[in-house]
Amino acid sequence: MFHARVGNSYQTVDGKEVKVSDTMNKIANPQTQDEGLKELGVTIKEIHHKSFFIQIIYFFCFSSHFRDRYNHKKYQLKIEFSETGNAYAEPKGDRTKISDTSTEKVSIEFFLDNTPPSPLKIKTSAQPFIEDGVNFFGYVSLETPPGEIRRIPMTGRGTVALEGKEEGDFHAGIVTGGACACFQERIAMVVAVAAAAGASNQQIETIGNQLHKLNDSYHGRADILDYTIKAATTPQDKMHSYTKFMEERYPEGKRSGLLQSVIETKEPNQTFYEKANTKMSPEELAED
Repeated sequence: MFHARVGNSYQTVDGKEVKVSDTMNKIANPQTQDEGLKELGVTIKEIHHKSFFIQIIYFFCFSSHFRDRYNHKKYQLKIEFSETGNAYAEPKGDRTKISDTSTEKVSIEFFLDNTPPSPLKIKTSAQPFIEDGVNFFGYVSLETPPGEIRRIPMTGRGTVALEGKEEGDFHAGIVTGGACACFQERIAMVVAVAAAAGASNQQIETIGNQLHKLNDSYHGRADILDYTIKAATTPQDKMHSYTKFMEERYPEGKRSGLLQSVIETKEPNQTFYEKANTKMSPEELAED
């Protein structure tokens, strides 16, 4: 099995082109974390909601217990996520047809229940690994404010795409491409940041639902996105592999040849290796 590589570079919401690996390094380093969050389009800020006049009234007219509750700091987490590419012309129909290049954006914001840690406890790794027959590019792990450890595997260019179609889909084939890898890698980092900041599981699932809109337009890889959200909301020691996740989601008779092969042998089928040449260079395949 060959190693998966990092996905394509991406454009931030303000038009700056950055590498996924650079953003990974930044969010894991307390000294550069804020810069990394900005590249991901994530903002965490305290919200001030009282005028000075209202503060005076509350100080003189209410008990200290009430004032403490009222003065509890509110923090907002906001995500601005955009994707550029050739969207499906018929996302729910003929997925071999694509449109001209376009950009779509989603904006998500909500309040956190408690003050987020500073810095956020996040680790990233760009060391390729194989887990249950699937070759991942790396991972992002995090610690939630209560101390729960979660780990999100990151797909890369060349990852065995258990969610992919062997034929009839312009984007979602059985070998993950650079654009799809970049999109999923960014999602993994965004939801890791949200979880590390103290977002509830329901809030993280809301992020996933919003990002599905972009996925459905440009990539068609719903299963790996759902797995990423599952990993972002589940303790590492209770999280199944992607292969097991897909085995439980698709019963026999509804599995692709690739998925069935990985479940049974922990190896992709021959069709995967034949199509790998479209995403990996001969030098990369020879190196591995």
